[in-house]
Amino acid sequence: MKFTAAALALAASAIAAPSKGGESCEFGTYRCTTPNTGIEICNISGKWELVGDCPEGTACDNLPGGNGVVLPYCTNTAKVQARNGRPGQSPGEKCTTPGRYDCFGPYAIQVCDTQNILQFVGNCPERSHCEYLNGIPYCVASV
Repeated sequence: MKFTAAALALAASAIAAPSKGGESCEFGTYRCTTPNTGIEICNISGKWELVGDCPEGTACDNLPGGNGVVLPYCTNTAKVQARNGRPGQSPGEKCTTPGRYDCFGPYAIQVCDTQNILQFVGNCPERSHCEYLNGIPYCVASV
């Protein structure tokens, strides 16, 4: 019994302790690097991992989306303006991979939700477009 209590106390202190090599994070979340030169994702181990650097002449900023979602993006302006996407698979249509983000036309981002329905995340800011960095869509400055 004493051994079990000691083992549980040790496990609890290991979980509560700060992670070695940086702060811990929630799997699947994104953020701008510090300084704002790129985008990071929280990996399966709860550690921040670089997705990609922003193109030259841009900086990482946050894109407000629906349902309180905020995503980082690379841009040279923070002004958001609504623009139409291209024809094709659109928010509200069926999708096959929950959690997968895609460009919605050249100027917006959408995600496949847990019910396999595409949901609109947000528009790219003016003078930027949706582009894939290592297979993940981000808004990047149009140069």
